Amino acid sequence: MGIINITPDSFFGDGVLGSKKSLQQRFLTARDMGIEFLDVGCMSTKPYFMNIDKLDELNRLQYFLNSMNNEFKYSIDSNNVEVIDKALGSGFSVINDVFGFRNQEIINKAVEYGSGIILVHRHPLSKNIHEKMDYKDIVSEVKVQINKEISRLINLGLHESQIAIDPGLGFGKKLEDSARLLLEIESLVGDFPVVVGYSNKKFIDSASLPRDNLLDHCYNSGVSLVRLHIDK
Repeated sequence: MGIINITPDSFFGDGVLGSKKSLQQRFLTARDMGIEFLDVGCMSTKPYFMNIDKLDELNRLQYFLNSMNNEFKYSIDSNNVEVIDKALGSGFSVINDVFGFRNQEIINKAVEYGSGIILVHRHPLSKNIHEKMDYKDIVSEVKVQINKEISRLINLGLHESQIAIDPGLGFGKKLEDSARLLLEIESLVGDFPVVVGYSNKKFIDSASLPRDNLLDHCYNSGVSLVRLHIDK
């Protein structure tokens, strides 16, 4: 899964707005990388990010839609109901909500469209997605918390077949906790597809795996999708 940020302030510096690399060039790069699924975000969620006006996020999405390449599948990375609705109505098939689907209206949209969702792990006591939480056993606790959220979403109308899970590497976790989650990602593989995003995150320097082997490690562990930045 390739990452396309329609922003001027991406943490990695790969935002489309203000870049010399066009969307068409990014599509070509994605194709060369063998990517078939693109995750599109119109607001940065980097540490200390600032919320943007709803209209700005909608305009950024429209900018993308004007050049959308239909050879790819798409997920919308957003917590804005109207942005999500516009994306799903324009051919997107998945909602990727890094805030953990705590907005009932977003859940309703997933039910309405029958879209897939990526449930990103978030500690139930966290005040924001980057608040560092304490874990005694990161792998078992994340697994339990994700399973509780899956049950909640199914009770609210989602079907099991719509749900994929993401351990939220780098979100609200200490470097060593994210590294351990990545190393033991097989423990989370089970009834639901697992999506992993380690690309260009600081914690991978703490993992005892060479960067070149991380992709193989994920797929050999049963991960379904790996989110990768498309080079600048």
